[in-house]
Amino acid sequence: MKFTNPASILLAFPLIALADVEFTSPEPGATVHGGDVLTALWKDSGEPPRILELTDYDLFLCAGGSSVEYSEDIALLIDNGSFERGNSVSFQVKPDVGAIYPNAYFLKMVSRSVNTTVINYSQRFSLSGMTGTFSERVQTGLSMLPNVTGDHNELKKRQFAAAAAAPAAALYNVPYPLQSTGLTKYAPMAQHPGTTITAKSAPPRFPTSPYTVAQTHLPIPTWQTTLTAPQTFSTTSIENPATPAPHPTDDMNNYLKRWADGA
Repeated sequence: MKFTNPASILLAFPLIALADVEFTSPEPGATVHGGDVLTALWKDSGEPPRILELTDYDLFLCAGGSSVEYSEDIALLIDNGSFERGNSVSFQVKPDVGAIYPNAYFLKMVSRSVNTTVINYSQRFSLSGMTGTFSERVQTGLSMLPNVTGDHNELKKRQFAAAAAAPAAALYNVPYPLQSTGLTKYAPMAQHPGTTITAKSAPPRFPTSPYTVAQTHLPIPTWQTTLTAPQTFSTTSIENPATPAPHPTDDMNNYLKRWADGA
């Protein structure tokens, strides 16, 4: 899998991907009123994979700092959107999903094709009229951002392309049941089988997950997406040089003998 990653000196932005989807709206520093209809626009960036190769996407509203450790998906805006419907989509942002903070928000698109999953981000923008709150994680991330006036020209000067990389490895090491915030969870890379069988028994590879016996109805899970760490191993194949075994002889007679008792 391929991801775009916010760099360590991100200033006021999440990131601008130089692959597949490049957001053109909302513009950096724009302000939209919570509860109003917001339209996202994007174009093909000219880098692979091309938009024509992508099939569908999920669109999230995010808030927080310049790294994935200090930002969250706070709302799923579009579920299984289709690229065949064009390069724009409109949605309504509920005022209670977040708080008021300058340039706290950005969009995240998880795009899929037959063989690839890619993540792209929009520029930062503000939402007015918000009535909700931010988690401690998001607040910490926002407090780490430098002060930004929100001036369009100033924000434009700070745009830059982020390098392609996986999200912080630390996120994949957090046990799955302990990832309790946000709409996205992270799973470790699938293990690569060894070349020889050495085990004499089959003990569990990992300790059992902590759990609590439910006494009442549990709340509906909130996460919408699970990202798996990209594979770091590779495999090779070679042709089997062994001579194929000959076909059995007199096979039909052996088959007919099976029914001899029933004749």
